[in-house]
Amino acid sequence: MKIISTTVGSYPRPKWFREYLRKVEGLQKDIYGKIDENVLEKAIREVIEEQKRAGIDLLTDGQLIWHDFLAHLATKLDGFKMGKLVRYFDNNLYYRVPIVCGKIKRIGKILNDFEIAFKIDKNLKPVISCFTLAKLSKNEYYDNFDDFVMDIAEAMREEVKELKTEWLQIDEPSLLYATKDEIEIAKNAINLISTKEKKTILMTYFDPADKLLPYLLDFNIDIIGLDFVEGFEENLRAIKEYCPEKICIGIVDGRNTKMESINELKEKTIKILDSCQFKEVLLSPNTGLEFLPWQKAFDKMKIVVKLKEAIKEVV
Repeated sequence: MKIISTTVGSYPRPKWFREYLRKVEGLQKDIYGKIDENVLEKAIREVIEEQKRAGIDLLTDGQLIWHDFLAHLATKLDGFKMGKLVRYFDNNLYYRVPIVCGKIKRIGKILNDFEIAFKIDKNLKPVISCFTLAKLSKNEYYDNFDDFVMDIAEAMREEVKELKTEWLQIDEPSLLYATKDEIEIAKNAINLISTKEKKTILMTYFDPADKLLPYLLDFNIDIIGLDFVEGFEENLRAIKEYCPEKICIGIVDGRNTKMESINELKEKTIKILDSCQFKEVLLSPNTGLEFLPWQKAFDKMKIVVKLKEAIKEVV
């Protein structure tokens, strides 16, 4: 069994970079054209080096200029304008609601920051979304939700096609609350985005995915990401029943500064691994680490790495 340690996506900004962004941003919300690329590269390099110093195998760019997960994607696509702030799921944070005012089209690079990161280190996975972006947007243009989702998917497909990466991560927390019809729409969209050239991880988090898992087995994805912090028992029962071949185990709490016991995590992870004959396993926090203090985020990554080493001794 192959075991890989990874992070989910977002990472805390270095203190000096936060101060830089405050100066650049001022009262403006759209700062993408004002950021010095050399400064951004320096910050991304620092985040990449932190992950490598912790011993993480598969890295992310840290999403350092993403105001929130949806706004960054929506503002790079034609057809969106940004609305008011609303609460993001059950978190104590908010996102700016994307409003659909025209046909969604890709007009240029979406993941400019990832392109910078990829020049620094090739062992990176880009992170995008499709269905969740559609579900959490306010639709004032499309008569058919299916058309809306598929237009986003086409834009993401064009972006992914240009990325020379081995990996791709698609974050879809909204899938956990989707109807059967919506799951079918999401499957068509994600199948359009995923390619044979990239190992695709579909990440779910904030809740258990026990009701969703049997449907995900029909998606054209390689690895299913599950939140074992928020839904350990439910997800454990689901994988025992449906047994996906490859899984990302989100086992370290990315939203809590409390440090977990390696022994307790090892016990839980062994239960997961004993439930099914997995071919490949990724170990990770359950969510991005963006809202943790800088040192705490590093410590959480070290826990993931130590857990991997502890597991390798018994599997």
